[in-house]
Amino acid sequence: MFDTIIRNGHLVLEEGTVRADLAIKKGKIAALLGPDEPAECQKEIDAQGRLVLPGLIDAHMHTQAPFQGISPQLTFYQQSICAAFAGVTTYMDFTNTWKGSSVLQALDDRIEEMTESAIDFSVHGKFVEANEQLLDEIPLLAAKGCPTFKLFMTYRKEGVMADDMTLMQVFKRAKENNCMPLIHAESNAIAETAVDECIKNNTLTWRDFANSKPVICETEAFGRVAKLAESVGVPLLIVHTTNGPCLNIAQQAQERGQKLYIETGPHYLTLFDELYDDIENGHLAICSPPLRTRKERDELWDGIKNGTITLIGSDDCTFTREEKEKALQRDANGKIIPDFTKVVNGLSGLEIRFNLMVTEGVENGKITMNQAVALCSTNIAKTMGCYPQKGTLLPGADADIVIFDPNEEWVISANNLHCGAGYSLHEGYKAKGKVKTTLLRGEIIMDNNTFMGSKGQGKFIKRTLKLN
Repeated sequence: MFDTIIRNGHLVLEEGTVRADLAIKKGKIAALLGPDEPAECQKEIDAQGRLVLPGLIDAHMHTQAPFQGISPQLTFYQQSICAAFAGVTTYMDFTNTWKGSSVLQALDDRIEEMTESAIDFSVHGKFVEANEQLLDEIPLLAAKGCPTFKLFMTYRKEGVMADDMTLMQVFKRAKENNCMPLIHAESNAIAETAVDECIKNNTLTWRDFANSKPVICETEAFGRVAKLAESVGVPLLIVHTTNGPCLNIAQQAQERGQKLYIETGPHYLTLFDELYDDIENGHLAICSPPLRTRKERDELWDGIKNGTITLIGSDDCTFTREEKEKALQRDANGKIIPDFTKVVNGLSGLEIRFNLMVTEGVENGKITMNQAVALCSTNIAKTMGCYPQKGTLLPGADADIVIFDPNEEWVISANNLHCGAGYSLHEGYKAKGKVKTTLLRGEIIMDNNTFMGSKGQGKFIKRTLKLN
Protein backbone atom coordinates (compact mmCIF):
# COMPACT_ATOMS: atom_id res chain seq x y z
CA MET A 1 0.00 0.00 0.00
CA PHE A 2 1.20 3.48 -0.88
CA ASP A 3 1.06 6.37 1.55
CA THR A 4 -0.26 8.89 -0.99
CA ILE A 5 -1.31 8.90 -4.63
CA ILE A 6 -1.63 12.13 -6.60
CA ARG A 7 -4.41 11.45 -9.10
CA ASN A 8 -5.60 13.03 -12.36
CA GLY A 9 -2.65 15.37 -12.91
CA HIS A 10 -0.30 15.92 -15.81
CA LEU A 11 3.29 15.10 -14.79
CA VAL A 12 5.96 17.46 -16.12
CA LEU A 13 8.90 15.18 -16.87
CA GLU A 14 12.21 15.85 -18.60
CA GLU A 15 11.13 14.11 -21.80
CA GLY A 16 7.63 15.59 -21.90
CA THR A 17 4.35 16.02 -20.07
CA VAL A 18 2.21 12.94 -19.50
CA ARG A 19 -1.13 12.17 -17.92
CA ALA A 20 -0.28 9.81 -15.07
CA ASP A 21 -0.76 9.26 -11.36
CA LEU A 22 2.11 9.46 -8.89
CA ALA A 23 2.52 7.24 -5.85
CA ILE A 24 4.46 8.13 -2.69
CA LYS A 25 5.79 5.84 0.02
CA LYS A 26 8.07 6.67 2.96
CA GLY A 27 8.90 10.12 1.63
CA LYS A 28 9.99 8.85 -1.79
CA ILE A 29 8.35 8.71 -5.19
CA ALA A 30 7.46 5.03 -5.37
CA ALA A 31 5.83 4.65 -8.78
CA LEU A 32 4.32 6.38 -11.77
CA LEU A 33 0.94 4.81 -12.47
CA GLY A 34 -1.24 4.81 -15.53
CA PRO A 35 -4.31 7.04 -15.37
CA ASP A 36 -6.75 5.54 -12.86
CA GLU A 37 -4.56 2.44 -12.45
CA PRO A 38 -5.88 0.58 -9.39
CA ALA A 39 -3.65 0.96 -6.35
CA GLU A 40 -4.27 1.16 -2.63
CA CYS A 41 -3.17 4.15 -0.58
CA GLN A 42 -3.89 5.89 2.67
CA LYS A 43 -4.52 9.26 1.05
CA GLU A 44 -5.37 10.63 -2.37
CA ILE A 45 -4.72 14.12 -3.71
CA ASP A 46 -6.77 15.24 -6.71
CA ALA A 47 -4.70 17.20 -9.24
CA GLN A 48 -7.43 17.44 -11.89
CA GLY A 49 -6.64 20.22 -14.35
CA ARG A 50 -3.26 20.85 -12.79
CA LEU A 51 0.39 20.12 -13.47
CA VAL A 52 2.54 18.00 -11.19
CA LEU A 53 6.14 19.24 -11.03
CA PRO A 54 9.27 18.17 -9.19
CA GLY A 55 9.99 20.39 -6.22
CA LEU A 56 11.73 23.54 -7.35
CA ILE A 57 15.29 24.37 -6.29
CA ASP A 58 16.84 27.79 -5.72
CA ALA A 59 20.61 27.50 -5.47
CA HIS A 60 21.30 31.23 -5.17
CA MET A 61 20.10 33.24 -2.21
CA HIS A 62 21.55 35.33 0.61
CA THR A 63 19.74 35.18 3.95
CA GLN A 64 21.11 36.48 7.25
CA ALA A 65 24.07 37.82 5.28
CA PRO A 66 25.48 41.11 6.62
CA PHE A 67 26.68 43.32 3.77
CA GLN A 68 27.67 46.95 3.36
CA GLY A 69 26.96 47.61 7.03
CA ILE A 70 23.42 46.21 6.99
CA SER A 71 22.31 42.98 8.69
CA PRO A 72 19.00 41.80 7.17
CA GLN A 73 16.41 40.60 9.66
CA LEU A 74 14.68 37.92 7.56
CA THR A 75 15.34 34.50 9.15
CA PHE A 76 15.84 31.17 7.43
CA TYR A 77 12.54 29.93 8.82
CA GLN A 78 10.73 32.94 7.37
CA GLN A 79 12.56 32.51 4.09
CA SER A 80 11.60 28.83 3.94
CA ILE A 81 7.95 29.81 4.32
CA CYS A 82 8.36 32.05 1.26
CA ALA A 83 9.90 29.08 -0.50
CA ALA A 84 6.98 26.79 0.32
CA PHE A 85 4.56 29.23 -1.30
CA ALA A 86 6.85 29.31 -4.34
CA GLY A 87 7.02 25.54 -4.71
CA VAL A 88 10.69 25.59 -3.70
CA THR A 89 11.55 22.52 -1.64
CA THR A 90 15.34 22.89 -1.59
CA TYR A 91 17.40 26.06 -1.35
CA MET A 92 21.08 26.85 -1.04
CA ASP A 93 22.75 29.74 0.73
CA PHE A 94 26.35 30.87 1.27
CA THR A 95 28.74 30.99 4.19
CA ASN A 96 29.47 34.32 5.84
CA THR A 97 33.23 34.30 5.29
CA TRP A 98 35.59 37.19 5.97
CA LYS A 99 39.34 37.60 5.75
CA GLY A 100 41.09 35.69 8.49
CA SER A 101 38.20 33.28 9.02
CA SER A 102 37.84 29.58 8.30
CA VAL A 103 35.50 28.64 5.45
CA LEU A 104 34.99 25.23 7.06
CA GLN A 105 33.92 26.77 10.36
CA ALA A 106 31.68 29.22 8.52
CA LEU A 107 30.11 26.25 6.74
CA ASP A 108 29.34 24.48 10.01
CA ASP A 109 27.89 27.72 11.38
CA ARG A 110 25.70 28.20 8.32
CA ILE A 111 24.39 24.65 8.38
CA GLU A 112 23.45 25.13 12.04
CA GLU A 113 21.66 28.42 11.22
CA MET A 114 19.73 26.80 8.38
CA THR A 115 18.44 23.89 10.47
CA GLU A 116 15.40 25.98 11.38
CA SER A 117 14.28 25.81 7.73
CA ALA A 118 10.96 24.21 6.85
CA ILE A 119 12.44 22.94 3.56
CA ASP A 120 15.60 21.05 2.64
CA PHE A 121 18.81 23.01 2.27
CA SER A 122 22.47 23.02 1.35
CA VAL A 123 25.34 25.50 1.54
CA HIS A 124 27.97 26.97 -0.76
CA GLY A 125 31.26 28.07 0.76
CA LYS A 126 32.71 31.51 0.06
CA PHE A 127 36.41 32.24 -0.41
CA VAL A 128 37.73 35.79 -0.04
CA GLU A 129 41.41 34.83 0.16
CA ALA A 130 43.64 31.81 -0.37
CA ASN A 131 46.39 30.44 1.84
CA GLU A 132 47.49 26.87 2.45
CA GLN A 133 45.26 26.46 5.48
CA LEU A 134 42.17 27.61 3.58
CA LEU A 135 43.06 25.65 0.46
CA ASP A 136 43.40 22.54 2.60
CA GLU A 137 39.78 23.04 3.67
CA ILE A 138 38.50 22.45 0.12
CA PRO A 139 38.57 18.62 0.30
CA LEU A 140 36.92 18.87 3.72
CA LEU A 141 34.13 21.02 2.28
CA ALA A 142 33.58 18.41 -0.42
CA ALA A 143 33.58 15.61 2.16
CA LYS A 144 30.83 17.42 4.07
CA GLY A 145 28.71 17.42 0.91
CA CYS A 146 29.30 21.04 -0.10
CA PRO A 147 31.51 20.91 -3.23
CA THR A 148 30.64 24.40 -4.48
CA PHE A 149 31.90 27.77 -3.32
CA LYS A 150 31.64 31.37 -4.43
CA LEU A 151 34.26 33.96 -5.22
CA PHE A 152 33.67 37.66 -5.92
CA MET A 153 35.76 39.52 -8.51
CA THR A 154 34.72 42.87 -7.04
CA TYR A 155 33.94 44.47 -3.65
CA ARG A 156 37.60 45.06 -2.77
CA LYS A 157 36.76 47.77 -0.25
CA GLU A 158 34.17 45.50 1.38
CA GLY A 159 36.91 42.92 1.92
CA VAL A 160 35.50 40.03 -0.12
CA MET A 161 37.20 40.41 -3.52
CA ALA A 162 39.28 37.49 -4.79
CA ASP A 163 42.17 38.62 -7.01
CA ASP A 164 43.37 36.57 -9.97
CA MET A 165 45.98 34.73 -7.91
CA THR A 166 43.34 33.70 -5.40
CA LEU A 167 41.08 32.56 -8.23
CA MET A 168 43.82 30.41 -9.73
CA GLN A 169 44.81 28.85 -6.42
CA VAL A 170 41.21 27.98 -5.57
CA PHE A 171 40.50 26.74 -9.11
CA LYS A 172 43.42 24.31 -9.05
CA ARG A 173 42.48 22.88 -5.67
CA ALA A 174 38.81 22.71 -6.72
CA LYS A 175 39.69 20.66 -9.79
CA GLU A 176 41.71 18.22 -7.68
CA ASN A 177 38.72 17.64 -5.38
CA ASN A 178 35.79 17.49 -7.83
CA CYS A 179 34.50 20.90 -6.77
CA MET A 180 33.06 23.82 -8.72
CA PRO A 181 33.59 27.53 -8.09
CA LEU A 182 30.71 29.98 -8.51
CA ILE A 183 31.70 33.42 -9.74
CA HIS A 184 30.36 36.94 -9.32
CA ALA A 185 31.90 38.44 -12.46
CA GLU A 186 32.35 42.21 -12.34
CA SER A 187 35.62 44.06 -12.87
CA ASN A 188 36.58 45.73 -9.62
CA ALA A 189 38.97 48.07 -11.44
CA ILE A 190 36.22 49.39 -13.72
CA ALA A 191 33.55 49.59 -11.02
CA GLU A 192 35.70 51.05 -8.25
CA THR A 193 37.24 53.69 -10.53
CA ALA A 194 33.78 54.72 -11.73
CA VAL A 195 32.41 54.93 -8.19
CA ASP A 196 35.38 57.02 -7.04
CA GLU A 197 34.69 59.44 -9.90
CA CYS A 198 31.02 59.61 -8.95
CA ILE A 199 31.96 60.49 -5.38
CA LYS A 200 34.46 63.11 -6.56
CA ASN A 201 31.91 64.71 -8.91
CA ASN A 202 28.94 64.25 -6.54
CA THR A 203 27.04 62.33 -9.21
CA LEU A 204 25.37 59.82 -6.94
CA THR A 205 21.89 59.23 -8.34
CA TRP A 206 20.45 55.78 -8.84
CA ARG A 207 21.12 56.18 -12.58
CA ASP A 208 24.75 56.96 -11.77
CA PHE A 209 24.89 53.62 -9.97
CA ALA A 210 23.85 51.78 -13.12
CA ASN A 211 26.34 53.78 -15.17
CA SER A 212 29.15 52.86 -12.77
CA LYS A 213 28.74 49.18 -13.68
CA PRO A 214 28.23 49.11 -17.46
CA VAL A 215 28.10 45.96 -19.55
CA ILE A 216 31.88 46.09 -20.14
CA CYS A 217 32.40 45.90 -16.37
CA GLU A 218 30.76 42.50 -16.44
CA THR A 219 32.10 41.19 -19.75
CA GLU A 220 35.74 41.98 -18.90
CA ALA A 221 35.57 39.96 -15.70
CA PHE A 222 33.44 37.27 -17.32
CA GLY A 223 35.89 36.67 -20.16
CA ARG A 224 38.89 36.76 -17.86
CA VAL A 225 37.56 34.28 -15.32
CA ALA A 226 36.30 31.94 -18.04
CA LYS A 227 39.82 31.82 -19.50
CA LEU A 228 41.39 31.26 -16.08
CA ALA A 229 39.05 28.34 -15.43
CA GLU A 230 39.68 26.90 -18.88
CA SER A 231 43.43 27.02 -18.31
CA VAL A 232 42.98 24.88 -15.20
CA GLY A 233 40.22 22.63 -16.53
CA VAL A 234 37.90 23.24 -13.59
CA PRO A 235 34.11 23.38 -14.11
CA LEU A 236 32.79 26.88 -13.49
CA LEU A 237 29.40 28.47 -12.87
CA ILE A 238 29.05 32.21 -13.50
CA VAL A 239 26.01 33.58 -11.71
CA HIS A 240 23.55 36.41 -12.45
CA THR A 241 24.69 36.97 -16.05
CA THR A 242 22.98 39.98 -17.62
CA ASN A 243 23.96 40.49 -21.26
CA GLY A 244 24.62 39.12 -24.73
CA PRO A 245 28.38 39.79 -24.95
CA CYS A 246 28.89 37.56 -21.89
CA LEU A 247 26.71 34.90 -23.46
CA ASN A 248 28.74 35.04 -26.67
CA ILE A 249 31.88 34.31 -24.65
CA ALA A 250 30.09 31.48 -22.86
CA GLN A 251 28.66 29.94 -26.00
CA GLN A 252 32.06 29.83 -27.68
CA ALA A 253 33.61 28.27 -24.57
CA GLN A 254 30.85 25.68 -24.34
CA GLU A 255 31.30 24.82 -28.01
CA ARG A 256 34.99 24.18 -27.29
CA GLY A 257 33.92 21.71 -24.64
CA GLN A 258 34.57 23.85 -21.58
CA LYS A 259 32.38 22.99 -18.60
CA LEU A 260 31.06 26.52 -18.19
CA TYR A 261 27.60 26.86 -16.67
CA ILE A 262 25.59 30.07 -16.84
CA GLU A 263 22.89 31.36 -14.51
CA THR A 264 20.72 34.43 -14.78
CA GLY A 265 17.99 35.78 -12.53
CA PRO A 266 14.29 36.55 -13.03
CA HIS A 267 14.84 40.25 -12.32
CA TYR A 268 17.13 40.57 -15.35
CA LEU A 269 14.46 38.90 -17.48
CA THR A 270 11.58 41.11 -16.34
CA LEU A 271 12.86 44.45 -14.98
CA PHE A 272 14.73 47.28 -16.68
CA ASP A 273 17.18 50.04 -15.92
CA GLU A 274 14.59 52.82 -16.17
CA LEU A 275 13.64 51.98 -12.59
CA TYR A 276 16.79 53.89 -11.62
CA ASP A 277 15.21 57.10 -12.96
CA ASP A 278 12.59 57.01 -10.18
CA ILE A 279 14.12 59.26 -7.51
CA GLU A 280 11.68 58.13 -4.80
CA ASN A 281 11.98 54.38 -5.34
CA GLY A 282 14.93 53.71 -7.63
CA HIS A 283 17.19 52.77 -4.73
CA LEU A 284 15.00 49.74 -4.10
CA ALA A 285 16.21 48.34 -7.45
CA ILE A 286 19.92 48.60 -6.65
CA CYS A 287 21.55 45.22 -7.20
CA SER A 288 24.80 44.01 -8.72
CA PRO A 289 25.12 43.67 -11.62
CA PRO A 290 22.54 46.43 -12.16
CA LEU A 291 19.34 46.01 -14.13
CA ARG A 292 19.94 46.40 -17.86
CA THR A 293 17.97 47.55 -20.92
CA ARG A 294 15.32 45.71 -22.91
CA LYS A 295 18.02 44.86 -25.45
CA GLU A 296 19.97 42.91 -22.83
CA ARG A 297 16.72 41.32 -21.62
CA ASP A 298 16.07 39.97 -25.11
CA GLU A 299 19.65 38.69 -25.34
CA LEU A 300 19.13 36.72 -22.14
CA TRP A 301 15.98 35.07 -23.43
CA ASP A 302 17.88 34.15 -26.60
CA GLY A 303 20.56 32.61 -24.36
CA ILE A 304 17.94 30.55 -22.58
CA LYS A 305 16.38 29.37 -25.82
CA ASN A 306 19.70 28.32 -27.35
CA GLY A 307 20.81 26.52 -24.18
CA THR A 308 23.70 28.78 -23.15
CA ILE A 309 21.86 29.65 -19.92
CA THR A 310 20.75 26.54 -18.06
CA LEU A 311 19.97 27.77 -14.54
CA ILE A 312 17.70 30.42 -13.03
CA GLY A 313 18.57 31.59 -9.52
CA SER A 314 16.67 34.26 -7.64
CA ASP A 315 19.80 35.76 -6.01
CA ASP A 316 17.31 36.63 -3.29
CA CYS A 317 18.82 39.13 -0.89
CA THR A 318 15.81 40.61 0.82
CA PHE A 319 16.11 43.96 2.55
CA THR A 320 13.17 45.94 3.88
CA ARG A 321 12.64 49.50 2.71
CA GLU A 322 13.91 50.65 6.09
CA GLU A 323 17.11 48.62 5.67
CA LYS A 324 17.60 49.96 2.14
CA GLU A 325 17.15 53.54 3.36
CA LYS A 326 18.97 53.24 6.69
CA ALA A 327 22.06 55.23 5.68
CA LEU A 328 20.33 57.74 3.37
CA GLN A 329 19.68 61.35 4.32
CA ARG A 330 16.59 63.43 3.58
CA ASP A 331 16.14 67.07 2.71
CA ALA A 332 14.02 69.63 4.60
CA ASN A 333 10.91 68.34 2.81
CA GLY A 334 11.56 64.76 3.80
CA LYS A 335 12.67 63.74 0.32
CA ILE A 336 15.47 61.21 -0.05
CA ILE A 337 18.81 62.68 -1.11
CA PRO A 338 20.17 60.20 -3.67
CA ASP A 339 23.51 58.60 -2.78
CA PHE A 340 23.88 55.13 -4.21
CA THR A 341 27.02 54.48 -2.16
CA LYS A 342 24.82 54.38 0.95
CA VAL A 343 22.30 51.82 -0.33
CA VAL A 344 22.82 48.12 0.28
CA ASN A 345 22.70 45.90 -2.83
CA GLY A 346 20.02 43.23 -3.06
CA LEU A 347 16.52 42.31 -4.28
CA SER A 348 13.82 39.89 -3.19
CA GLY A 349 12.86 37.19 -5.70
CA LEU A 350 12.64 33.70 -4.23
CA GLU A 351 8.86 33.63 -3.97
CA ILE A 352 8.08 34.83 -7.52
CA ARG A 353 10.97 33.34 -9.53
CA PHE A 354 9.01 30.48 -11.10
CA ASN A 355 5.88 32.57 -11.66
CA LEU A 356 7.92 35.09 -13.62
CA MET A 357 9.48 32.34 -15.72
CA VAL A 358 6.06 30.90 -16.50
CA THR A 359 4.40 34.23 -17.26
CA GLU A 360 7.24 35.80 -19.25
CA GLY A 361 8.60 32.61 -20.77
CA VAL A 362 5.93 29.96 -21.15
CA GLU A 363 2.89 32.18 -21.69
CA ASN A 364 4.76 34.27 -24.27
CA GLY A 365 5.96 31.22 -26.15
CA LYS A 366 9.66 31.68 -25.43
CA ILE A 367 10.07 28.37 -23.58
CA THR A 368 7.96 25.34 -22.71
CA MET A 369 6.77 24.44 -19.24
CA ASN A 370 9.23 21.54 -19.30
CA GLN A 371 12.06 23.99 -19.95
CA ALA A 372 10.87 26.27 -17.14
CA VAL A 373 10.96 23.32 -14.74
CA ALA A 374 14.41 22.31 -15.97
CA LEU A 375 15.74 25.84 -15.46
CA CYS A 376 14.27 26.10 -11.95
CA SER A 377 14.75 22.53 -10.76
CA THR A 378 16.20 19.67 -12.82
CA ASN A 379 19.21 21.48 -14.30
CA ILE A 380 20.04 22.92 -10.90
CA ALA A 381 19.90 19.49 -9.25
CA LYS A 382 22.20 18.06 -11.92
CA THR A 383 24.67 20.95 -11.83
CA MET A 384 24.78 21.17 -8.04
CA GLY A 385 25.14 17.45 -7.41
CA CYS A 386 21.81 16.46 -5.85
CA TYR A 387 20.20 14.68 -8.81
CA PRO A 388 18.34 12.27 -8.88
CA GLN A 389 17.50 12.73 -5.20
CA LYS A 390 16.10 16.11 -6.17
CA GLY A 391 14.82 17.72 -9.36
CA THR A 392 12.85 14.82 -10.85
CA LEU A 393 9.62 12.85 -10.56
CA LEU A 394 11.31 9.53 -11.27
CA PRO A 395 10.78 6.69 -8.78
CA GLY A 396 13.39 6.75 -6.04
CA ALA A 397 13.59 10.53 -5.85
CA ASP A 398 12.52 12.43 -2.75
CA ALA A 399 8.78 13.09 -2.96
CA ASP A 400 9.30 16.84 -3.31
CA ILE A 401 6.32 17.75 -5.45
CA VAL A 402 4.50 20.85 -6.63
CA ILE A 403 0.90 20.89 -7.81
CA PHE A 404 0.59 23.87 -10.13
CA ASP A 405 -2.49 25.48 -11.66
CA PRO A 406 -1.30 26.86 -15.02
CA ASN A 407 -4.48 28.83 -15.60
CA GLU A 408 -4.93 30.78 -12.37
CA GLU A 409 -4.23 34.48 -12.72
CA TRP A 410 -3.14 36.67 -9.84
CA VAL A 411 -1.47 40.01 -9.23
CA ILE A 412 1.90 40.20 -7.51
CA SER A 413 1.91 42.60 -4.58
CA ALA A 414 3.95 43.13 -1.44
CA ASN A 415 0.71 42.39 0.40
CA ASN A 416 0.47 38.81 -0.88
CA LEU A 417 4.15 37.90 -0.55
CA HIS A 418 5.65 36.56 2.67
CA CYS A 419 9.16 38.04 2.91
CA GLY A 420 8.06 41.15 4.78
CA ALA A 421 10.06 43.55 2.61
CA GLY A 422 7.14 45.97 2.46
CA TYR A 423 7.52 46.52 -1.28
CA SER A 424 7.86 44.57 -4.52
CA LEU A 425 9.54 45.74 -7.70
CA HIS A 426 6.88 43.66 -9.48
CA GLU A 427 3.98 45.40 -7.72
CA GLY A 428 0.89 45.09 -9.93
CA TYR A 429 2.43 42.48 -12.22
CA LYS A 430 -0.22 40.13 -13.63
CA ALA A 431 1.09 36.59 -13.20
CA LYS A 432 -0.25 33.46 -14.88
CA GLY A 433 -0.08 30.19 -12.98
CA LYS A 434 -0.10 29.51 -9.25
CA VAL A 435 1.45 26.97 -6.91
CA LYS A 436 -1.48 25.28 -5.17
CA THR A 437 0.22 22.56 -3.12
CA THR A 438 3.83 21.91 -2.10
CA LEU A 439 5.03 18.58 -0.69
CA LEU A 440 8.38 18.01 0.99
CA ARG A 441 9.38 14.35 1.10
CA GLY A 442 5.72 13.38 0.83
CA GLU A 443 4.40 15.79 3.48
CA ILE A 444 2.24 18.77 2.52
CA ILE A 445 3.93 21.98 3.64
CA MET A 446 1.69 24.43 1.73
CA ASP A 447 -1.83 23.94 0.49
CA ASN A 448 -4.32 26.41 -0.96
CA ASN A 449 -2.34 29.43 0.21
CA THR A 450 -1.89 28.10 3.75
CA PHE A 451 1.51 27.19 5.17
CA MET A 452 1.37 23.77 6.81
CA GLY A 453 5.05 23.03 7.41
CA SER A 454 7.00 23.35 10.61
CA LYS A 455 10.19 24.94 11.83
CA GLY A 456 13.12 22.56 11.52
CA GLN A 457 11.34 20.22 9.09
CA GLY A 458 14.05 20.66 6.46
CA LYS A 459 17.11 18.43 6.17
CA PHE A 460 20.67 19.20 5.12
CA ILE A 461 21.33 17.73 1.66
CA LYS A 462 24.82 16.40 0.97
CA ARG A 463 25.90 16.87 -2.63
CA THR A 464 28.46 15.23 -4.92
CA LEU A 465 29.21 16.74 -8.32
CA LYS A 466 28.82 14.53 -11.39
CA LEU A 467 29.96 16.94 -14.09
CA ASN A 468 32.76 14.88 -15.67
